[in-house]
Amino acid sequence: MTEAMNLGPVITANDAVLAAYNAFEAELVAFIGQVHLINNPPPPQNNHNRMLAMAAGGALLTVGVVAIGPPIALGVLNVVGFSSAGPVAGSLAAAIQSAVYGGAVTSGSLFALCQSAAMGGIVVGGAQVAAGITALGAGAGLFGAVRANQNNPNANNP
Repeated sequence: MTEAMNLGPVITANDAVLAAYNAFEAELVAFIGQVHLINNPPPPQNNHNRMLAMAAGGALLTVGVVAIGPPIALGVLNVVGFSSAGPVAGSLAAAIQSAVYGGAVTSGSLFALCQSAAMGGIVVGGAQVAAGITALGAGAGLFGAVRANQNNPNANNP
């Protein structure tokens, strides 16, 4: 033991020896940590809380999709050529009306439903979009947290 104590000044005086000593110390600490984890496995996961978090995350994602679905559908309808005033001239909607329906669009047809939705059948509010985005983010966050905890076996093992 006395010989080891006498090496302290030699270790600190030589940069190469000090670097090697620090590397050895880091490896030793890492090894001791691995041995600790092997000898002390993590406690079993609480599946009830995990399942509850997964259910809440799924519900939030569902709410988000339901809230954000109409604005996305309205945007798609607008891009295709359905507008609040009717089909936009030269658009895909106008081409479909001309080729398939001519001047007589049947009530209840897919074309009529799309045009009705674009003319005000889908009501979109800013609060609805914000709530949908918030719900999607919260649901994804819950799923991500559960997954991260599931993939890290030492999350509950200090």
